[in-house]
Formats: sequence, structure tokens, C-alpha cells
Amino acid sequence: MDAVMPYAMRFICQSQCRRAINVSSLWSFLVDGLREYPSKMGKIMKPGKVVLVLSGRYAGRKAIVVKTYDEGTAEKPYAHAFLAGIDRYPRKVHKRMGKNKIHKRSKVKPFVKVVNYNHLMPTRYSLDISFEKFSAKDLKDPAKRKKLRFNTRVRFEERYKSGKNKWFFQKLRF
Repeated sequence: MDAVMPYAMRFICQSQCRRAINVSSLWSFLVDGLREYPSKMGKIMKPGKVVLVLSGRYAGRKAIVVKTYDEGTAEKPYAHAFLAGIDRYPRKVHKRMGKNKIHKRSKVKPFVKVVNYNHLMPTRYSLDISFEKFSAKDLKDPAKRKKLRFNTRVRFEERYKSGKNKWFFQKLRF
């Protein structure tokens, strides 16, 4: 039995005065110990965090977390985030292209959406694009939703033209 039992379990068994412990009582001992010491892990999903959407219409697209709802809401009782992302990425631009062609190829088609945390993959990147006036409540009204998308597009295109955060504006190949 000792050769099969992992080292951590043997140590716990020895620290329990070498009494015979069956697996269920050992498991309950470990779980009770974890309850006493809650993990102090920080939040990963924060406003400004770049995430990848994993499923749905926008699967494989990059997005920025605008607002998080860790505890959920009355309508959506699960952890979710309000996102602003890129549906259609800008195309490649070369020096020899004219101004008009560069302008056309630099357009971005954004999306704004509320997504469950289970369908997001956080990255190590963060962007400091401000979306303070945005709220998930505005998504229900089509006119406000259109205005949100337009404001998002303007902010993304400004950032793209400034040359910052190039990785965010490149299509993810998968």
C-alpha cells in the first residue's frame, strides 16, 4: 500500500498519528483543509484585458473586456463579461499603395457582446482603450447598440492608425 500511495498522502497519514485512514475520510480531511484556507487568487478578467472568443459567431476573434460581472446578474446568473471586439480585421497595407486604398484597407468591423466566461480565453495582453460610457444595458436597444458599435469602430481605427498594439489587429490563424 505504501508504494502505491503518493508522497503527499503518506505524509498526511503519518501526521495523523499513523492511524488507519480509509480513502473517504482522507478525502474529507483534505477538502475540509481547503475550506479553512480559501485561495487568494487575483482576478484574471479585468476591464482592458484582451481575450479570445472560443465559441459562437465570433469564435477566434480578439476582444477587450469592457466590464465584468463576476457574480452574474438577475437575467444572467453566471459570470460573464461585456466585450468589444473585432469581427473583420484591417487588411495588409504597403508603402506603394495610395491614400485612398490605405484608408479603405484600414477599416475595422467591431462587435459588442455579453459573453459567458466559459467561452473566453484570457491572454497576457491588456489595452488601455477607454470604454467608460459603455454599458451592457445599451445592447437591448438597437439604436444604442449601433451607436456603441460606431464608437467602438472609431476607437479601434484610431488605435490601429497610431501603430500601437499591432498584435490585436492581426487575424488569429488557427
